[in-house]
Amino acid sequence: MPKRIVGAILLLGLALACAGQDKQKKTYELIYQDVQALKDQVQELRARLDRTAEDLRAIGAQLKILADLVRQSLADQAALKDSVQVVPAQYQDVLHRIDLLSLDIQKLSADIAAARPAEPRPGEAGPAKAAATAAPQKKPEAKPGSAQAQPQAPPPAPPASNVSPSEAYRMAYNDYLKGNYDLAIEGFRLYRQQFGNSPLADNALYWIGECHFSQKKFEEAIDDFNEVILAYPDGDKVPAAYLKKGMSYMELGKKVEALAAFKLLIQKYPLQEESKIAEGKIKELAEK
Repeated sequence: MPKRIVGAILLLGLALACAGQDKQKKTYELIYQDVQALKDQVQELRARLDRTAEDLRAIGAQLKILADLVRQSLADQAALKDSVQVVPAQYQDVLHRIDLLSLDIQKLSADIAAARPAEPRPGEAGPAKAAATAAPQKKPEAKPGSAQAQPQAPPPAPPASNVSPSEAYRMAYNDYLKGNYDLAIEGFRLYRQQFGNSPLADNALYWIGECHFSQKKFEEAIDDFNEVILAYPDGDKVPAAYLKKGMSYMELGKKVEALAAFKLLIQKYPLQEESKIAEGKIKELAEK
């Protein structure tokens, strides 16, 4: 074989070998670049996962804070509900003490007025002299032939009692506190009969309604509270009468009537403690 042909074959083989090496090198370079790109993507995914984990931990912390706030809010609402239930009893006790104090003041004023001696007017005879000199009055004579008129008996008056207004009111109220509602009703009614002009006559009527309410006689209680509202429109028991009237309707299942009583109370006496209680009752009815 001529030397030229052999040299050509060798050069061709070297060229082919070099071309194959370059191609293999480029293939490795491409694979390396792909691996590096995959590594970069993995690192980016890890960074995103780390950021997501941080966000989840922050959200968990916020959820924990919200859960604590919800539990605290529920506890505050429960405490507020308990305090609202206690307030009416305390409020009624304060009103009762004020009532008794006013009765004691009235009794003291009456005692002072009774202890003050009456001064005789000039020229007026003493009581003994006036009684001795008083001429007896003659009864009118019946005309002949006419029937003698029969005198009409006066209506029976309630039995006289030596009990003072404050003592009578206190005894009836103590019966109410002890749960002796029938005795309390009788005592308050007797108080209204004997001391109808007393400033506490409307209070006595209101407590009759409270007795009926405690006995679950809600229809009678509504009648009593209506009488308080109509007979004593300027009395201090009118807001409480509206409230207990609405509560009586609630017990009877009359939602419309109860809402009307509560809304009228809030409209007429927006600043009274009973109006705040009525707002809670309205929300309670709305949830049913």
